[in-house]
Amino acid sequence: MMIPRSLVPGVVLWVAAMALSTVFSASATGSFPRPAGAAGFSIADAIEAAEPGATIEVPPGEYNEQLVIEKPVTLQGAGLPVIDGGGKGDVVVVKAAGVTIRGFVIRHSGRVVSDESAGIRLLEDGATIEGNRLEDVMYGITVWDSGGHTMKDNRISSISEYPVERRGHAIYMYNSTDNLIAGNTISAVRDGFFLGFTKNTHIESNIVTDARYGIHYMYSEDNTFKSNVFKHNIAGGALMFSERIIFEQNEFSDNTSVASGYGLLFKDVDDITMVDNWIYGNRIGLTMEGTPHTPGGFVNIEHNFISFNQIAVEMTSTTAVTFTENTFIGNLHLVESRGDIISSKNRWSANGRGNFWDGYRGYDANGDGVGDIEYRYEGAYDDLVRENDALRAYSYTPARTALDMAAEWFPVYRPEPRVVDDHPLMSPPMKLAASQSTSGRLVVAIVMAALVAVPLAVFRVAATRGTRKWRAC
Repeated sequence: MMIPRSLVPGVVLWVAAMALSTVFSASATGSFPRPAGAAGFSIADAIEAAEPGATIEVPPGEYNEQLVIEKPVTLQGAGLPVIDGGGKGDVVVVKAAGVTIRGFVIRHSGRVVSDESAGIRLLEDGATIEGNRLEDVMYGITVWDSGGHTMKDNRISSISEYPVERRGHAIYMYNSTDNLIAGNTISAVRDGFFLGFTKNTHIESNIVTDARYGIHYMYSEDNTFKSNVFKHNIAGGALMFSERIIFEQNEFSDNTSVASGYGLLFKDVDDITMVDNWIYGNRIGLTMEGTPHTPGGFVNIEHNFISFNQIAVEMTSTTAVTFTENTFIGNLHLVESRGDIISSKNRWSANGRGNFWDGYRGYDANGDGVGDIEYRYEGAYDDLVRENDALRAYSYTPARTALDMAAEWFPVYRPEPRVVDDHPLMSPPMKLAASQSTSGRLVVAIVMAALVAVPLAVFRVAATRGTRKWRAC
């Protein structure tokens, strides 16, 4: 059938109108039509054309764009399309509430350290950032004066060729509340999580490696860390000037830097609860100062595995912490004191339950699982090592055992106790699974134990030369 020439313009306009009607009808119901391929497709143009609430499906390909999202839309990537910021500023900036970004590779932000450019910057509430890879970005996800966000199952790394101190944080939160951060894998960043003035945030099942601090945390409260792994960092976490924090079932391991190397540092914090955590293979397991910070505050360290560290716990005279049902095995040094006597302020048992100490030599006559005589840790050998570090080579040898026994048998050698546990446990409440153990740790301990013992007289000479604070009884 031939269309009269005079009607052709009208037919063309009708067809175009029907096509536009289809597009906007689809957008209004929350689905933006996907083009056949990436050629000629612009994410920014698609966002501009979409109605609020629309889902924009982005086909595979590489998009050299910097996006500013100012309406509530869902960006859904197919086949991990790449959004490349070209090395200038932020790659994606979210300026609307309720935005979802899912299934993208987001890379190549600005690289000037002082600009603090980010892969994704969230400036309004309620974003969902899920299943993305953020790589070669200065900061991963930056949250500023907004909350109610969900950040799940992302892989985040900074600029790998930069030294750790010049990289950005993976998740950087300032003045934020009511967030969920779960299942993210983070590496090669400055800090895994930087939380400042952040509240009511739940952080679960994340893995942070090759960072400065796994957690860098200040002026924040009512936050929970559960089932995370902080491993092979300069330090597992540093928490300061904060309150009401819960740690449950986390792993802080193999943080061994001589610059810090602690599993967790607590400074001037209140109302801390730690339960069922694995703290092992660090230079220092826990280090504490001003903990708790206020007279009414508390710090409870209960049922944790604090083992195979160079120093299990380091404390100042400003701590008043309760330790119960923890497992102390294979630490080179148990408790170090920085400052005055610490035994009178800290509690090493509660409600008739203390901790398991691998050096305890007591007995349990009634079979209730609790030793019938107290456990005292005085650190005679540790004091000598502090005066002469070369003696550290004889850890886990008969020489150390001889010295500690001498300190018990001959009170003239006895320093002030660092631990007095009235109810030590006879068996460890927690054990390290084979999959968790650091390769070769037990082998090293066996080899060290096989060294020839240094005569006790060597230590006696070192004690008379270098240590004057021991008391005579």
